[in-house]
Amino acid sequence: MMPIVNGLENAFKSQITVLQLNAAEAENGQLMQEYGLRGHPSFVVLDGNGRVTQIFFGPQSEEILREAIIDTLP
Repeated sequence: MMPIVNGLENAFKSQITVLQLNAAEAENGQLMQEYGLRGHPSFVVLDGNGRVTQIFFGPQSEEILREAIIDTLP
């Protein structure tokens, strides 16, 4: 999943911020709980105001994630 996420981060670098967290690290547990994430890979897409627009669980295709990003752009 890293190549897909890294590719999307590069493609949208002037428009979005990508934060990649390791679910196995204890310090990320609070954030995972806040968004209802149960494991990894998980993807949370936020709009420009920080509101959740979509959450994905499990591996996703580049096309699905790209569409979710595009849907949040102004």
